[in-house]
Amino acid sequence: MALELQSCGTGGTAYTQKTCVVNTATGTSEEVISMGNAPNGDTIYYTKSTAAAGKGTAWAQKGYRFNDQGQLYALGALPRQINNPKPYLGTPVTSADPQDFQYLTDSQPGAGSWKMYWRNVFPWWENVFGVRQTPMPQGALKAEDITNEKGLKIGATFAILYLIAKARRD
Repeated sequence: MALELQSCGTGGTAYTQKTCVVNTATGTSEEVISMGNAPNGDTIYYTKSTAAAGKGTAWAQKGYRFNDQGQLYALGALPRQINNPKPYLGTPVTSADPQDFQYLTDSQPGAGSWKMYWRNVFPWWENVFGVRQTPMPQGALKAEDITNEKGLKIGATFAILYLIAKARRD
């Protein structure tokens, strides 16, 4: 099986040529809809793949990148990244159909729960005393600023909180 990046041959304009990942052994092709970068800087091509789609899903993104020998290969499973607010991977290419990203954002299975997560859960953060929605404090307490006296106060506070919690449990 040899994979190649080729022109899709249909759609696009002079400035927005559509590119596909083509399996030369079978003749099947998948349109590249977005691109991203690997940690080492290599380009990752994300396609619109019906083969990668799960049950109840019209299609899913599938990733490809070049190895050290210059051969294109498919990446493994592409899980949703919890630190990525977009429900798709990569940056859309100019030739991609906007409806593809609308499907990934609004229609694919799990799109509603993804939106709810980013609207209701992600803005919250947890500190020692419970959940807060205000921004996390930056530089409020640094290890370098803690003197022996301040460290004793902090330690004593945690010890008292521990004893109170233990007394309530018993």
